[in-house]
Amino acid sequence: MTAAIAVPAARKRLIAPHLVVAVLALSPALGAAATAAGAPPGSKLELGFEERVRSENWDNSTDFDAHVLDARHQLRLRTRLWGRLSMGANDEFVVGLNNESRWLSTPRVALQMDETVFETLYLEHRFAEGAALRVGRQNLMKGDGFLLMDGGALDGSRTAYFNAVDLGWAAGKSRLDLLLVSNPYRDRYLPRIHDRTRSLNETNEAAFGLYWTDASRKDCTRDLYYFYKAETGDTRPRSSLAYQGDRMFHTAGARLVRLFPHDWSVTAEFAGQAGGQRPGRDIRAWGVQTAVKKSSTTIPSRPSFQAGWIGLSGDDPTTEANEDWDPLFSRWPKWSELFIYTQASERGVAYWTNLSMWQAEVRAAPLKPLDLRVTYYRLDAFHRFPGKPSIYANGGRRGDLFQARADYRLNDSWRGHVVGEWMIPGSFYTGDDPGWFFRAEVIYSFTRPFAL
Repeated sequence: MTAAIAVPAARKRLIAPHLVVAVLALSPALGAAATAAGAPPGSKLELGFEERVRSENWDNSTDFDAHVLDARHQLRLRTRLWGRLSMGANDEFVVGLNNESRWLSTPRVALQMDETVFETLYLEHRFAEGAALRVGRQNLMKGDGFLLMDGGALDGSRTAYFNAVDLGWAAGKSRLDLLLVSNPYRDRYLPRIHDRTRSLNETNEAAFGLYWTDASRKDCTRDLYYFYKAETGDTRPRSSLAYQGDRMFHTAGARLVRLFPHDWSVTAEFAGQAGGQRPGRDIRAWGVQTAVKKSSTTIPSRPSFQAGWIGLSGDDPTTEANEDWDPLFSRWPKWSELFIYTQASERGVAYWTNLSMWQAEVRAAPLKPLDLRVTYYRLDAFHRFPGKPSIYANGGRRGDLFQARADYRLNDSWRGHVVGEWMIPGSFYTGDDPGWFFRAEVIYSFTRPFAL
């Protein structure tokens, strides 16, 4: 793995080998310490390590203008180290560290050590059958991430954590979660090693939520949810079109996944938003995603076809209310890696809003460890964006987006993928040069359990 991330000798930052040595060296000591502390019967310690190497390249994805020099070619090196201590059947403590450093060849930026952060730090206690409380830094995801997936949009895929309390009750195949979230724009809860004062969001974000899932029927999964969220203290200049006053709003919705005979399935999700934004502006927004899928479980390659529509309301300039859909905690590349960069000069990177998108996708697995997919999106906007005339025009057609992706899993330790995207811009933009994105990724990971 070290050879894959080698750079000129004067600039090497070989994080991975040192962390591997730390895992192997500390594991006996940690196990002995836990045993000496009187760990309950059945306790165990698990240590884990992961190294992710990504090569990412893109151009014309922010303005669709080949005359503007905005190409990016970079190597991203993310290292994770974590420990999970299970104390009997009812208690679990998890801590994890994360570092992602980058080397850019275009524009040229030397590889430098970035900050190391606590990606995970939580304690979970199970009170009784089906009842548990998890407190601390943790990852959260519900459904397919339409509303709840990433707590920090501005650090990309380095982390996705939430500072949260999750109180859950499960009965059979039904579960209800009560969630409390506090995600400041810059981490202030835990220390950082080699602190680079990285911003995680443009605002301070706090939320309360209820999320119910029922899978008691074999052919149907139903979700109902409600969130109340506050976004305050926007750090962007007031002159920016993306700047927003403090806002507090409600989000309520439902999700349904229904299976039908002959490998057909339907997914539908709808959510509405209402609240207020200072000074004196109402929030009225909605979001929808629907899909129909046909699979084949009798053919060895397991081919499938999916067609659907995603709609996220946009702000109507003729009304006093703000109708822009707020993606809540889902600012991640759910549908596209390329398109999130076109959003940067609207409301922010991966700020999904003002979007009507038709989707068609074909998938197959010609080999057991290989998954292939090809996707087409037709993208439109409900309303034009009054931004820079050098980027935005008066039309409503965002463009046509084509994707191809291959995922490969060699074994439990090695996996990777390649993905390529090509977008032909429409009348929503001034530029008419296609934008493109390409990424290749390799991940190596391992875990080591210890009985106490």
